[in-house]
Amino acid sequence: MALHLPKPRSKSVPQKTTGLDGMKVKVAAAAAAGIAKAQETSSGLAGLTSTVSVKELRKEIGNEGLRQAAIDAGGTPPSDRTLRRWAQQDRIPHAVLSELAQRRAAIERLGGVNEVAKKIGRSPSSVRKYVSGKTNELRNDAKSKLKAAKAQVIMHKAGVLNPDGTPKVATIRVTGRVHVRNGDEAGYDYRTRTLDFGNSDVPFSAEESQAIAAALANDDQARVVAILERHATLDYPENKGFDVYGDQFGFHFDAIDKLEVTWH
Repeated sequence: MALHLPKPRSKSVPQKTTGLDGMKVKVAAAAAAGIAKAQETSSGLAGLTSTVSVKELRKEIGNEGLRQAAIDAGGTPPSDRTLRRWAQQDRIPHAVLSELAQRRAAIERLGGVNEVAKKIGRSPSSVRKYVSGKTNELRNDAKSKLKAAKAQVIMHKAGVLNPDGTPKVATIRVTGRVHVRNGDEAGYDYRTRTLDFGNSDVPFSAEESQAIAAALANDDQARVVAILERHATLDYPENKGFDVYGDQFGFHFDAIDKLEVTWH
């Protein structure tokens, strides 16, 4: 008699993140990559990313802002022709320059250097060093405050907040390759499943919805996966009772093929 063994679990290197309850968890890199792809292709996730197109960068910081980013990156200021080509291709072929341009645009969206300095409790010179790349990360609470402020602007622009600033609730449908551990190695269940959280007995809460929107806005795809796994484990009818963080039980995505989100 033939043995019907489960397919082996993906061996991609896991990514570390922080779950909704503050616990440190690991998620599959392929699952996080699936979230990143969905941010580019799913209409419900349009605009929920900290990275904007080159065309949008030119609108927000202008050609001079892009040229200054090039100087800060240690390069030569690009010509008008080069800037037009970047916009047409929607690509800046220099990683450091691209990062500094995105950073400069994010600060402009928040009102400029002086306004950001007030919001995060740092001096304007500290913010300028961050914009120019002389400082890669702001320290301690300033980093968290800047991250939260950036996410708030992105969420508002993407239309996932109500007029009063409260979060809309997410209705989510996700398809991916999963494994569910039911107690021991033999209890693993591997398959591709579609989870329709909108038809679940326990839909996503406002807190979970806001956490997912903020994670998407900060391009923290691993945290999005962790939130989805936690909800699937604790609240989805088929999986209720598993401990997502335990060694003996749990629901996990090995890969995510499709993520659909509507906000209401």
